[in-house]
Amino acid sequence: MHKLKLIASIVLVFTLFSSEFVLAISDARDVKDIGIDEKLGDTLPEDITIIDENNNPALFKDLLSTNTPTVLNLVYYSCPKLCNFATDGLLQVINETDSLNIGKDYKVLTVSFDPEDSTELAASKALKYRSSVKTGKQSEDSWPFFTADEENIEKLTQSVGFKYKIDGDEFAHPAALIVLTPEGRISRYLYGIQHIPNDFRFSLLEASKGEIGDSTLLNKVLLFCYGFDPVGKKYALKALNIVKAGGVVTLLTLCVGLTYFWRKEKIEPDE
Repeated sequence: MHKLKLIASIVLVFTLFSSEFVLAISDARDVKDIGIDEKLGDTLPEDITIIDENNNPALFKDLLSTNTPTVLNLVYYSCPKLCNFATDGLLQVINETDSLNIGKDYKVLTVSFDPEDSTELAASKALKYRSSVKTGKQSEDSWPFFTADEENIEKLTQSVGFKYKIDGDEFAHPAALIVLTPEGRISRYLYGIQHIPNDFRFSLLEASKGEIGDSTLLNKVLLFCYGFDPVGKKYALKALNIVKAGGVVTLLTLCVGLTYFWRKEKIEPDE
């Protein structure tokens, strides 16, 4: 009996930590109330107000870049564990995705879902993380940190499907980045506390329809060849599109070859 309980406990722990997101939770019965209800394609409400590092209110919609994607990072600043790891993971993938620059090709918004978090705490977090970014334009606009009151936090979290609850003195919550289009539409969720640079890059290209970075043509090719796998929660090659592309290349090569021999035959005199 004891062995069965031990095995069940091991399975539960493995399930939680190998899932598509990591939970800071002490009671496994609450798992159903915590996580992400994906709302892909939904546009965020226009009346969400959040508070910046200087204690100034701003409409969330006005903070979105008008021509580049925005990455939404929902955490709480007094979190002793998961949120620090999640934001560290975001910083790491920003620094590793050197083909796209924060502040130029995309921006990041970090918003606390704890109404008790202060603007002073937001400012200290902002200073820590922005000073650690190695690439791109370093400014308050490129990666601002925000707080909000309970009403606006509820509007924001519900609009993106971010489910959490109080767990003692902390919050139990998922870990995911939410990629938004310039129009404020939810384009992609990237789960976990660490992210593959290519997945991060493709999610930004997808949200911008390839209109960021140094080569729009290359972006279009990548978006044609790669797509998001909803099962594996990562980007993978589109086998059918690769076959189509290969067929087109083969056909073009054949046409060029036949044209060459046809012209050569027309130019050379008959023997």
